[in-house]
Amino acid sequence: MKEWLDHGGAGAVVVVVDRERPLFSKGYGVADKEASRPFTADRTLVRPGSISKLFTGIAVMQLIDEGKLDLDKDVSDYVGFSIPTPPGGRPVTLRLLLTHRAGFEEHFKDLFSRSVEPMPLSAWVTKSLPPRIFPNGDVTAYSNYGVALAGYVVERVSGESFVDYVERHILAPLRMERATFRQPLPEALGPMMAKGYRSRGLPPVDYFETIAAAPAGALTATGEDMGRFMRALLNGGELDGARILPSARLEQMLTLAEPGSEVGLVFFLRRLGGVDATGHGGGTQAFFSDLELFRDKGLGVFVSRDGFSDQPQPQDIARALADRIGPQEAFSAVSPADPRLAGDYQGSRRAQTNFLSVLALAEQQVIRVEADGGLTLRTAFWPFGAGRAMKPVGANVFEGSSGWRLSAVLGSEPYFNGGAQRLERAPWPIDARWIVPAFAASVVFALLSLLVWPLAALWRRWRKRSSRLPAADRHRLAFVRSALLVDLLVVGALIMLAVRNDASLLNDSFDPALIAIYVFAWLGVVGAAFAVFVAIDFWRRRVGGNWTCLHQSGLAASGLVIAYVFLIFHIAGTTLNY
Repeated sequence: MKEWLDHGGAGAVVVVVDRERPLFSKGYGVADKEASRPFTADRTLVRPGSISKLFTGIAVMQLIDEGKLDLDKDVSDYVGFSIPTPPGGRPVTLRLLLTHRAGFEEHFKDLFSRSVEPMPLSAWVTKSLPPRIFPNGDVTAYSNYGVALAGYVVERVSGESFVDYVERHILAPLRMERATFRQPLPEALGPMMAKGYRSRGLPPVDYFETIAAAPAGALTATGEDMGRFMRALLNGGELDGARILPSARLEQMLTLAEPGSEVGLVFFLRRLGGVDATGHGGGTQAFFSDLELFRDKGLGVFVSRDGFSDQPQPQDIARALADRIGPQEAFSAVSPADPRLAGDYQGSRRAQTNFLSVLALAEQQVIRVEADGGLTLRTAFWPFGAGRAMKPVGANVFEGSSGWRLSAVLGSEPYFNGGAQRLERAPWPIDARWIVPAFAASVVFALLSLLVWPLAALWRRWRKRSSRLPAADRHRLAFVRSALLVDLLVVGALIMLAVRNDASLLNDSFDPALIAIYVFAWLGVVGAAFAVFVAIDFWRRRVGGNWTCLHQSGLAASGLVIAYVFLIFHIAGTTLNY
């Protein structure tokens, strides 16, 4: 942790427990740089992010144990509105929600907001219902919306708000007195909140991150309170005489949903080095956390870091602990990777029907099978550098240096299971290996053409020469360049949005800007079609000679590539639900 701080990390907390007591509990760095407030394990609040889902899963299982819920009943019967089942698909059930197999696409809108009362959970789940891109229930696709929907089921069936239910039935019995799902924080807890820092070069998050999908990520807690939660889990759902779940129900949560996966009911089960680990990770815009239980060893570890350091790969505390307490695994007899596994892959956790599907393009991975039998992963967006090496550690199982594992499934179309999602082959129409360079070249050509256009006009005026093109053809060229200018404005707007890197911007107030992006993108698509018409007409009539025709062909090709990207990634879109 000292090394992490030396490389620019702001503050963090590490807690290690066994079944009986805390073994280690310490804060590092500062919770507020300006006030020089130290980061402590007992009086500094962090946002554990998706670790909140463990509490939601326990709440669901409590109501199942009371006979009020059924894991395999259509959730539409509980929530009061219909969740469509596409033809041939399976109805959404609590089992599918808690194992991330309901198939919802990734949803972003209204997920984060700034220091305000959150939108009521009922309003958010109704308004934000995303399409099901994997409706058969056989693909793991991590979903904040899905777990938020499960939390809303708790709210509907219990008759209490989700926040009240968790407080009364989990936090209070475990005496987690400095833990809450309330947003913004209660007055007594507010001063304990750590300021949210990010990477160097970005300002701190100067507001409380309000998360509308509260069951998926709204927990706030101290490290020591998370230690009490871990001890309850290590003791089969009981701590200091208070039981939050029968041990049999907890074991049900810790059973894999299907062979080869790493998902139980909300919990993730994986192998860290030579030790079986159970837990969950979590991240907000500023906090990055991990909770892992080594149940066979009776140990639990919670780590929460406030922001980033500039280390290429910070030490994974849970993995380091696993290496300390577990045996070293030997993999000398493991078979090498099958050559058929090479290719370009995309994750199942993605947007697919709205403009944020372009993010999936940036996250595609090119997997290469190496001569030593392992794999190398590189981002398809920038397939250079050393990449991430993964060694074979089992039959079609590969592990990276951080402990992340991929399990390959061979068939007519190979894919990988990797914890929270599936990696599947990216079809050629969205393969980043050709789209990214083609799009970049098109944008550069369009930009240079627009820059040269006024310079050429000034040059002609200085030399007292007029254009050789007829007025009608000059007007056509001006329209084509104007369409490309519109394209570049859209690209610039998306780049500015990415640079801001602030998810709280994605809400109803962004709708007018998004509508403008849609309108401009559609104008660019129409302009590309017109540019092709003009290029064909110029060649047919040999307008301005070969160079003019070639230039117009370049403009048309650039416009077509940009229009293709706008269409296939829904930047020329219509939906305000993303």
